[in-house]
Amino acid sequence: MQYLPMVKGEVLRYLGYRRKQELTSELSEIVDGLMQEVQETSKARYTYQVFDLIAEPENEVINIVGTDFIIPGKNAYNHLKNAEKIVLYAGTLGLEIERKTRIYETIDLTKGFILDACAVEYIEKVLDLAEVDVSLHYPDYYLNRRFSPGYGDVPLSIQADFIQVSGADKKLGLTLTDHYLMIPRKSVTAFAGLFKNAQLARPKWKCPADMTEEMVKAARMKR
Repeated sequence: MQYLPMVKGEVLRYLGYRRKQELTSELSEIVDGLMQEVQETSKARYTYQVFDLIAEPENEVINIVGTDFIIPGKNAYNHLKNAEKIVLYAGTLGLEIERKTRIYETIDLTKGFILDACAVEYIEKVLDLAEVDVSLHYPDYYLNRRFSPGYGDVPLSIQADFIQVSGADKKLGLTLTDHYLMIPRKSVTAFAGLFKNAQLARPKWKCPADMTEEMVKAARMKR
């Protein structure tokens, strides 16, 4: 995948910096350099699958049609109950960036910490691009924002089924530890709804200004 645009302010936010907080020129240069290093080192990829769904109000669960996968939790139910379809996203930066982070953590703990924050920002950009891809494939639908297992009352325990049903195990090589942590570590899963009625697609997804159809086409060629 070609380099995706990163937002330095987001990296600083992950590092705990507040708006208008002074940033030394030396640290600013380090952040810039490590942002570029993340782009150069990562083997960024994403995949997604789209399914019909059935929302069960009595149990407040979402059934993924054609599978045995059920997403529990009131948060997920409210997020998807009016959707026509569900999108299961998965993205990863690969093992290379994880190895690089471990090296920095050994020789320069500060740079290791900053590189990790840059990787967090970059994997979010990968999922942003996946959302643009979906919006291009489904122009007659409206997306709401993505929601990841582990947030709200959606348990991490659904990760194994999520990875299998989304195809992320075969397409991206994602695996899980006994504590539901994904390997490679800088990987993300998320779901979102596709709606016929724009008013029901809440919170509404907005296409990032720095993501283009050309980027999606280039990413598809690398998948």
